[in-house]
Parts: sequence; C-alpha cells; structure tokens
Amino acid sequence: MSKRSWHEANLPSPHSLPGFGVHANKARPSFEEIKPQPQPQPQPRPVPTRQLSTATANNAADSRLPGISRKVKACAACRKQKIKCIMIGDPPCQRCKERGLSCKLNKSLQTLMSEDSKWKASVTRDVTAVYGSLERVLQLLNLPELPPLHLSTQDPAMFFETEDPTADDDEDEPSADHSPKVTPITDNLSHVPIESLYQITGMKSLRATEVVNEDQVRICKQLRDTDFISRGVIKLEDAEFLAEFYLKKLDPYIWHLAGDYTDLESFRSRSPTLTACILTVAALHDTTRGNLYAICNKEYRRLVANAMFERRIDMEYLRALVIGSYWLSDISWTLSGYAIRRASEFQFKQCYQAIAESQKHPNTVDKQKLQDAMVGIRVLYLLYICDHHLSVLYGRSSIMRDSESYITGWEAYLSCQLAVNADRRIAGQICLMYLMNQIRETLGPEDNATVLPASSIDDIVRFEANLDDWIARFSRHNQHALIGQWPNKGAIMHYHWAKLYLTSYSLRGLPETNATIPEHFLEIASAAVTAATNIITLLLEDKDAHMAIAYVPHHVHGMIAFATMFLLKVATKHAEQLFVDKRYLSVLLAALARQFKSTVVGKDHLIHRMAEGVEKMADMLDPYSRSRTPKNGAAAANLAAEGINGRLLNTNSATSSAAVAKPANTNTSVGGFDSMDPSAFDFNDPTLGLGMPFFDFEGTTIEPGSAGMWDFGT
Repeated sequence: MSKRSWHEANLPSPHSLPGFGVHANKARPSFEEIKPQPQPQPQPRPVPTRQLSTATANNAADSRLPGISRKVKACAACRKQKIKCIMIGDPPCQRCKERGLSCKLNKSLQTLMSEDSKWKASVTRDVTAVYGSLERVLQLLNLPELPPLHLSTQDPAMFFETEDPTADDDEDEPSADHSPKVTPITDNLSHVPIESLYQITGMKSLRATEVVNEDQVRICKQLRDTDFISRGVIKLEDAEFLAEFYLKKLDPYIWHLAGDYTDLESFRSRSPTLTACILTVAALHDTTRGNLYAICNKEYRRLVANAMFERRIDMEYLRALVIGSYWLSDISWTLSGYAIRRASEFQFKQCYQAIAESQKHPNTVDKQKLQDAMVGIRVLYLLYICDHHLSVLYGRSSIMRDSESYITGWEAYLSCQLAVNADRRIAGQICLMYLMNQIRETLGPEDNATVLPASSIDDIVRFEANLDDWIARFSRHNQHALIGQWPNKGAIMHYHWAKLYLTSYSLRGLPETNATIPEHFLEIASAAVTAATNIITLLLEDKDAHMAIAYVPHHVHGMIAFATMFLLKVATKHAEQLFVDKRYLSVLLAALARQFKSTVVGKDHLIHRMAEGVEKMADMLDPYSRSRTPKNGAAAANLAAEGINGRLLNTNSATSSAAVAKPANTNTSVGGFDSMDPSAFDFNDPTLGLGMPFFDFEGTTIEPGSAGMWDFGT
C-alpha cells in the first residue's frame, strides 16, 4: 500500500461540504451507494530548503530519514488519558480549558528527527575539522596516518519524549488500562477482591499482580539512576575497599545475606541501591573511610525514596532494605516495616512449600529452583528475625505472624539438602524470637502499670525451662572462618538477653518511691541481675565477643544497653533486697565503658555514644571508683568478675544462690512451645527505662544529681 499524499491526508471534512446539514429531511446515502473515486497518482514533493541544506551537510545521513507527515494534534494531557482532544486553533484545548489544566503539545517524532539531523550535521563538521587538523599535524611530524574516520549517525537520546518540568501537577491523573474486560463470576475473584475493582475501573495501580516479561523484570526506578561511583561522588578504590570490608567483616554476622556476591562489581552491576547500602554500612564501621558515611548514607536514602512508589522492585532492592534494617539504627524501624510489605510481592511463602516438597520427592528436585527457594526463604526469615528484635526493643507489636507455616515448620527448612551452617544459626534465631514473643503475649505486652500477679511464677518457670532447652540445642556451631566462635558466643549472649527479658517482668509496675519487690519474686529478680551481669562479663572476658561488638547489628547494642540500665535501676532502688554491691557494679560498668572506647569503629557508630553514657552511669554508682579501677582491661574484668561471684550478689543468700545456679538442660524439643493466650503489655515501662532508647547516648541527661527519671532517690 503506497503512502498517502498530503492532499489525501487533508481532504475536506464532511461537515465543511456544501449542503451538509442544510437539507435535514433528505435521506443520507448508504455505504453501498458511496463509490470510491479514483485519485490522481501522488507527485513527489519538493524537498524544503531546510532539509536540503541539512542533507548536504550530513552527506547521506538524512537520505535515510523517513518522510513522516503526521503531526501531533492532541495535547499531552489528552494523549495520556487516550481521549479525543478537541482543539480549535492554538492551545488550550476544550478539555484543558474547562478543567484549568496546562495544555501543551509535545514534540512530534518529525520535529525530534529534524532537530537530531541538525545535531548530527554540527557534530560531523566539528569532528571532520578536528580530524583534518590532526592529520596535518601528523604529516608535519612524519608520523603514521590516522585510520579512516567513522562517523556515528545515531543518538540514543533522540527518541525520549521531552516534557516541561514546570508543568502543572494537576495533569498527573491515575493511568488507566483500557484492555481489561469484566470476567464472569466463575473466575472466583473473592480471593483477591482488588482485582474486581481493577476490572471495573481499569486503573493499573489497582492490579494485585502483573504479568512481566523478561525485558521488564528490572523496571525498578532505582536501576535507572546513575551510579554514584560513576558520577565521581566517591572514588572507585574507596568503594572497592568498603565492599571488601563489608563482605568479610560484617555480612557473616547476619548469616551471609550477601553471600552471592564476591566483590564490588558483582553487586554494583545489579543494583545501585544495594551498592549504596553496603558502602553505607561499611563506612559506618570502618575508621579509615568513616568520612564517606554521610555521603553514602545520603545516596542510599535517596535511592530508597526514589523507588518508594514503584509498582515492582527486585531482589537486590529488597536486600538493601534488609541490610539497612539490621545496621542503621536511626531508620531501622521504618526500613523493616517497609521491607516486610514489599517482600509480600515476592511470594516467599511458596519458597517454603518448594523446600518442603523437595523432601517428600527428593529424586525429582530441580537443583536450581531449590537453590532459588532457599535464597528467598532466607530473606523472609531475616525479615522475621529483625521484625521481632525491633518489636522487643521498641515495645511495639510485631508485623509478621508466628502462626505462619514457614515459622512453625522451620525444621523442614533446616532439613533441606542445601542447608548450611548459617541456616542453623537462622533457625536458632527463629525459635528464640518465637519464644520471646510468646513471653510477651503471655505476661502482658501493654499492662505496664500493674504488678505481675503471683500466679505468673509458673509461666516464668516454664519459659525458663524452654530457654534452657533452646540454648542446649542451638549453642553448638562449627567455628567460622571469619568470625571465629561468635556463632556459639552469640547464642549464649542471646540466651542471657532472653533470660533478662523474662525475669525483669518481676519488677513491672513497682512504684517510683519506696518500691519493694514482693517476696515471692525475689528469686526471679535475682536471676535477672545475674543475666544482666553475664551479658557484660561475656563482653569483657571473651575475645570473640570483644571483636564482634564492633560489627554486630544494632539490636545487640540494644541488649547491652538494656542490661546496663537494668543494673543501674536495681542498684539505686533495690540494692538492699537483692544484696547488690554498688562499688563492684560501678567497676563492671567502668570496665565496659573503657572497652567501648577502645573499640575501633567509625566516628558515627553508636558505640562511641554508649561509652559516654555507661561511663556516667558508673560514676553515679561510685564517683570515686574510677581512681581505684585498674587501667588494664583484663584486670578490670577480673575485678568485676570477682564482684559478681562474691559481693555483687551475696552468695550466702538463698535467693542469690538460686539465681546464680547453672541452667539445667533438658531434651524437650524447642518446637513444642505451648500455645499462649495473647494479652497486652508494652515493655516500655517508664519506671524501669526498658524501652528504646534505653538512655541518652548523647550524654546530656545522665548527670549526677539530675532531676526527672535520673533522680534515683532511695
């Protein structure tokens, strides 16, 4: 079919024909009566002078340009909504005029190609001139000639539609999809009700799922951003150093979430957001590149925000959210909640089903699909662990439910043929978080003003037995090549932390002044003191724990802060009842503060502020103890340990002797925790300072003699 001429494309409208609409009573001719009239053969149009000059300058380049005659006759707003644009003369059109919108005509393809032709002609002239000058220079210097000149006539940016950045925001209306058809009721849309609304309205943003082809898998906006290393914001050698720092020193502490990557380029080529996140976390911990933390953190937040409203994200973007949730304490709660919502788009629950099925039919397993399922379920488990840790620390309800099959059936995941040592550590955390959530629901997560009833002792004893079972099962890990014995020592620290969390309920609801611990809770309260001191002594005496404190996720620092705050409150309010020696407790806290100060981390790390706060807490208990405390860290730790075993808790007391007794390990299965009836309690008890933040790391409120919550009158 030959191309229509301009004359054919612009025939007079039927409305403009003589007599149209005048003889209203005259019958219109039928379509059969209208015979097509033969048209004269189109004659070649003369090339305009502007195109002739362009073709001369660009040689044969413009001879290949198609003769596009179609002009844009609809404004941008009407084109976006795919409706007819009624425009008489110049803009605005009728619709934009009635709605008060900004009416503009975007550039047509013909205009873009004409402008591109001018650009090519200019570049050709400039390159030819430079080429000729360089040839003459080579001839004068008797040097070899240049190879023949190859001119590119393609500009990849020419086909992008240009928009006015100052356009009125009122034009941005919800995009509609005119393709969906209302399907019969037999499609059973009740499982995803939003699909019904999508089919009725056609709004693309309401679709629950989308069919995406291979070319559209990576459509997240953050992937279209320019890499900030390429922009020169940070140097390539600095980025490579921080990437190696993270992969070797930090990633093992969150069970190798980025284990698929080996160097900077392996994840830089896949996601700028993941790159910015890893470099941010590494710069937070490293001392030599600590000045890059603010730069990387700003870039990371920008990329996360840019993709906030994208319809789809990729796995790398989700990993960037998870990593930030574990280490960036100031935004961890926000990132965790957002990551959990976006993770639901990946259908990770199906990964667990695939793992469970692989054990039923091991001979028909697709290794690659099973590997992908393990990667997906690990991300989901890390979100669950982070969510529950933050729930405990902030005294808020968790988002992810404990009743899901992939939580209650964690043993199937651990039994997978592709499971590694990191999976055993992940399974241990799942069981512990499940148990701690049961503790919270049983003892009341919201009622922080009422003293715990005596009948709760049976629940506490049962949970203590469950914790003893947990540590017996999950404290035997192989030595790690990068983090030593921390998998075992970390399990012990989490065990003491859970014991402290459980037994500290015995002090809930006590009055601010003249508080007395009920006699039936004295043994449990002493056990809480022992658990808190065990956390600190483990940090002071164990080299693996000492090394790990600089690299562990920030919820571990929350454990330590809670332990120190709990000991401070007990020493100032219940020292006589629990036989606590304030001097030895001051020595313990002072040794911990010195260890924090000697820890090598970046200047923005939380440990620096914790050191100042813990040191002031030690001064509050014994202002003169610092002058008598040994400067050597080991000697200080020995003195502290002596105080714990001897005078911090009076071992002559029946109460304290029971508290320091070693836990008895049993063979009860961890997966057999009793189901509890949920009640409410907020662990953020203002009388105990048990919420986050535990105390002011800025060091502005912990002052001897200060008023308010820091005035511990006895």
